[in-house]
Amino acid sequence: MPSALSVISGDGGRRSRRGYAYQDAVTLLDCLDMHNGLFDEVGFEELDDITCTSNNNTTYRQVKTKEDGARHSISTICSPEIKKYPETSILGRLFSNKPVTQGSRFCLVLNETPTRDLAAFRIERGASRGQISNRYCDDIAKRLKELPLPDGLTIWWYIDRFEVFVESRTIEDVERALLSRLAEPVAKLLGMKPLFSELDDVLIRLSTLVARDARSFRPRRWTASFFAERLQEAVTRVTGRRPDGSVEPLQPLADKLRPASIPPDEAQAQVEAMLGYRRRYRSAVGQEREMLDAISDNVFAVCAHISAQRRSGAIADGPPAYSATINAINNLQFPNLGYISFSEKLAALSDVTARCRNRYSDAS
Repeated sequence: MPSALSVISGDGGRRSRRGYAYQDAVTLLDCLDMHNGLFDEVGFEELDDITCTSNNNTTYRQVKTKEDGARHSISTICSPEIKKYPETSILGRLFSNKPVTQGSRFCLVLNETPTRDLAAFRIERGASRGQISNRYCDDIAKRLKELPLPDGLTIWWYIDRFEVFVESRTIEDVERALLSRLAEPVAKLLGMKPLFSELDDVLIRLSTLVARDARSFRPRRWTASFFAERLQEAVTRVTGRRPDGSVEPLQPLADKLRPASIPPDEAQAQVEAMLGYRRRYRSAVGQEREMLDAISDNVFAVCAHISAQRRSGAIADGPPAYSATINAINNLQFPNLGYISFSEKLAALSDVTARCRNRYSDAS
């Protein structure tokens, strides 16, 4: 379970559908780093935008995005919002009011490459900071010399632990990175390479959970084990494959079949046929992949034709629409592909339906 703390502190269509924010995307990248063993916990919106803890040492991450192409510099991150109060600057806020250990780090996450002075503090994801020129450290120290600090700590102590991380410029870019990063752990859980649509659905589910907990009234933290469980749940819900290899009914397909009054055992058989079709598609290459694409395209065309008749009133919703679709699929011929069995065509129909490209009622 994620812990509640005592301190109160993706294309455009998909992004708006899941309330996706740039910070949520970066948080999910940090969760994937945690999944790879880099951190023990990732916290959302607590003492800073993101907190990453390992061996009781915390990296505090503050995310600052620019949409106008402007670049941050030492001057911009040290300039206070309220004159004579350096703690109201970007860096002042990052350094202030946090419990620290010798292993604490303070990371500014940007979506634009900073100017040369600030870029001196730049690191790559998962890397450690190298030696920094004294001129740049001196500049920060002078600008923040009046910053209130805990007893026994100097501004130099904080500067020695300060780093800059430059992430991709847009949410779309970060999403592409997330999809690339998700491919390996999802394939490991599936035992085979996932489809792109499956990766995308896993990303939607995980990002929805991140957005939910990031906006929780009380700050939340995810442990490595909690994230692993959520990842497995997302993969199971998207692909229908449980960790033990058994099948779980896919809700989208069940929802689409319900208006057709399909009995549960028949619906389950269609789920299993669809999963077999997807497994075959994942491993298919060359001519077999082209054949499966052709089957899906033709099945979808049939579904579109029946749906048009249904919406015109020529075919009733529900069981009549299902019956007409099944008859049309059964009579579907593939002159260029040779014999395609009805079971193969039905499996393709189940896949098309599960991907919300076919309905037996617009109310479903």
